[in-house]
Amino acid sequence: MEHAKTRKSLSFIGRHLLATAHQALSNTRQTVVAKMLNVADSTVLRRTEKFPEIMETIDACGVEDFVMRREKKLPLDHYRYLMKVAMEFAKYQLEITNENDAY
Repeated sequence: MEHAKTRKSLSFIGRHLLATAHQALSNTRQTVVAKMLNVADSTVLRRTEKFPEIMETIDACGVEDFVMRREKKLPLDHYRYLMKVAMEFAKYQLEITNENDAY
């Protein structure tokens, strides 16, 4: 059971890395990327065909996420704390709404 779960999470991480890489490329014009690499525009698209294999390799090496410039990642325990606080706040809001509906 545990092994199947691991394979599934590795597959998810690989797809996530691939989507992140494609998003980064789509946020920057192909011409700009080509100029930065000093290659033709068509070369950039040809290189993206290799993304799936590259991301699977990166995933197998243990990389779980990319951080883009000016992007900040929260540690998992901070994220869990924020989610806990948000859920408690939503619970209180629901209780207040239900009390107001009773009147």
